[in-house]
Amino acid sequence: MGKGLKAYWKLARVFLSGVHFRNVLVFLFFLMVSASFWLMQTLNESLQVDVEVPLQLQNVPSSVVVTTELPSQITVSLRDRGTSLFRFFRHKGLSPIVFDFSKYDNGHESGHVQFQQTEITRLLQLQLESSTRVQEISPDTLEYFYTRNKGRRLPVEVNGMVSTTPQNYLLGLSCQPDSVEVFAPSEVLDTMHCVYTEKLDMTNLTETLHRSARLQGRKGMKFDTAQVAITAVVDYYLEQSVEVPIIGLNFPPDRQLRVFPSKATVTFRVGSVKANRDWAKSFVLAATYEELLKNEGLRYMLHLKSVPEDVSNVRISPMEVDYLIEQVYNPEAEQE
Repeated sequence: MGKGLKAYWKLARVFLSGVHFRNVLVFLFFLMVSASFWLMQTLNESLQVDVEVPLQLQNVPSSVVVTTELPSQITVSLRDRGTSLFRFFRHKGLSPIVFDFSKYDNGHESGHVQFQQTEITRLLQLQLESSTRVQEISPDTLEYFYTRNKGRRLPVEVNGMVSTTPQNYLLGLSCQPDSVEVFAPSEVLDTMHCVYTEKLDMTNLTETLHRSARLQGRKGMKFDTAQVAITAVVDYYLEQSVEVPIIGLNFPPDRQLRVFPSKATVTFRVGSVKANRDWAKSFVLAATYEELLKNEGLRYMLHLKSVPEDVSNVRISPMEVDYLIEQVYNPEAEQE
């Protein structure tokens, strides 16, 4: 190991004392000199730089809600000699621009304060060197809205398309929270009945979907939450069949209906969450005495007298049955 280190050290000494290493040192020296001259020349020229300046709104009373805030910062383009800009930002830099709420408060229930570019430029120039000029401010107009209104709680409505594929159906649609506190001038709140989400496109759903959505607002309006969680519960259809007895309705005491067969198969489509229900008792398959008296044939076309709301695509098999109206013994009729 000692011999190996000695060999490496010997190679290093040869390289450091060689002509190639001296050439590298000379090149680096002239590179540093060139860079220094370039930097000095650049700093003596007029330069334009972009800087971020924070904004602050102070002394806002607890009874006031700022419904549309000032931006947190602005971008300012400054022009001056490079040496002046370098000296300024090295020793001082730009402090946040502070706005005193009480200075611009009109004392009304609601208000709108706007600062033009000339006002922002004036406040910036108070911090800058006399030779430094403000070339551009972005955004060029600053504003905020406020209100002393206590606000109203309004329900949230989903705005947009919500649909499923033909094999599925929408079991439920909900928002969390389902209502939000709205702060705005009274003339705006008095015209509102609900708050809508941003426009959504939730089509051809095949399974339950969870997503967040922002609320639709406008300048001068604020919500106690910026977005809501939307849940679209999607279920799938199942096809079921049950046997339903065929009964007679409104028959006189001495008449009785006989049908062949006595039951029919009812096939229908229902959501999977409701598939375990005893659906046979939910259908009424009947023929009334009045209908049969008007029937001209020997067979009767079946139709349901009662169909549950939760089912669809209902079919009956067989569609027609043989029947006869049978006279039965009625002791009460003889006594009369």
